Amino acid sequence: MITLLHGFSTMNDLYAIVPASAIILIIAIRKILAPVKFNEEIFGEIHPDEVNNAASMRMMIGAGFGGIGLMGLMLGFMLEAGEATTSLLYALAAAYGFMLATLLFANQKGHLHEIPKPPLVIFPVMLALCIAGAIL
Repeated sequence: MITLLHGFSTMNDLYAIVPASAIILIIAIRKILAPVKFNEEIFGEIHPDEVNNAASMRMMIGAGFGGIGLMGLMLGFMLEAGEATTSLLYALAAAYGFMLATLLFANQKGHLHEIPKPPLVIFPVMLALCIAGAIL
C-alpha cells in the first residue's frame, strides 16, 4: 500500500518484507523436506555413498535459509514501521546479495557445472525488492 506522508509517496515496508521473507522460507522448507530430490535437480545423480551426506548438508543450508526467513517475518511484524523496518529490509537485501555472490563465486571456482536458473532469478529480484522497499 502506498500512502502519502508529508507530500511524498511511501511504501508500507511489509509489502517488501513479507514476500522477501516468505520466499526464502518456502525455499528452506523444500530443502528440508526433500533434500535428495533438491540435490538431484541441481547436480543430477549423486553417488550412492554421498547421497546422505549431501542431503544432510542441503537440510542444514535449508535451516539457515529458514532462519533468515523466520527472522524477517517475525521482525517485520514486531518492529515499528520506519527506521527499524528499513534496516531490516537492508539486512534482507544483504542476505540475498551474499547468497547470490556465493553462488556466482562457487561457479567461478568451478564447483558448479552450470548455475541453477531459479536462484539467478529469485535472488536478484528479492534483492531489488528489498532495496526498493527500503528506499521508497
